[in-house]
Amino acid sequence: MAGKKLDEERQLFYEYLRQNGLKKTRQKDLILETFVNNEGHLSVEDIYALVKKRDKRVGIVTVFRTLKSLTACGIAKEIALGDGLTRFEHCYHHPVHHHIICTTCHQVSEFVSPELERVQESIVTQYDFKPIHQRIQIYGMCHDCRAEQPRADGPSPDTGKVFARDALRMALAMLNQGIDFYRTAAVRNQDPTGREIFELLAGEEESHARLLEKELELLHQKERALREAPVFLHFEPRDLQRLIPSLHAGVASGGLCLDARSAVETAMQIEERAAGFFLEYAERFAETEGKQIFLRFVEHARNHHAAMLRRAQAVISAGA
Repeated sequence: MAGKKLDEERQLFYEYLRQNGLKKTRQKDLILETFVNNEGHLSVEDIYALVKKRDKRVGIVTVFRTLKSLTACGIAKEIALGDGLTRFEHCYHHPVHHHIICTTCHQVSEFVSPELERVQESIVTQYDFKPIHQRIQIYGMCHDCRAEQPRADGPSPDTGKVFARDALRMALAMLNQGIDFYRTAAVRNQDPTGREIFELLAGEEESHARLLEKELELLHQKERALREAPVFLHFEPRDLQRLIPSLHAGVASGGLCLDARSAVETAMQIEERAAGFFLEYAERFAETEGKQIFLRFVEHARNHHAAMLRRAQAVISAGA
């Protein structure tokens, strides 16, 4: 996958060079490869030092001009961390995000918050303003610097991989909400046919959760730094809780009483809400691995909804 992504970026870069009458050279290709394979917020000097390890003939001016070209064609983005240096970060197929910057050690934490995006959208709508781009950078002092502790240096994880990790965690959080609902409904339900449906649904969602847990573990194994990486995707758990209906509607004679048909209809409602929510969520992001995780979750919810519709029809036919 990494090789395929590099090939895409290489072709994008070559097309930019061709359209602007610039030459394609082995040195530019080396600078592109070095930049793409080293995540983080890198200065011209950082990239130059890395490139020099592979080819001592590359000059710093060539590095600077190539990084500017990578920025112009959408592979890199310039960022200022308050230390007087212009730095570059990899942005192709990476989610648009914001930064928390320590002005003492210049450590950078990245984050994205769809809730914050919604606030921004509301504000620009009120002003009838069409934004071109936006970025939030919060400056201050990190925990380690306040405690006068040395910062632990380590490899910077790929932002796209951190986003994928958090997308999996969010999908799992939604599944766990559903599992808790179905298990609680099965215990409280007085109708045996409805109880059986809820137990079946809980088992199906637990099977799906195990698949996502395996995917998350595999991602951790491939990217060791992910286990310690800070949260990147900040979502509001209450948004997921709102997708789960209340059990009060099924209460009759002092207890919960949902027959098989009502149980299936309730589950269909959850899957329909979840599919709509995660689709809207996915559309907020550019093409990334995390976005694909959200879209796969949408597909799963829709397939589950269709299966439950067939189940409901079977229940209705049996009762006719």
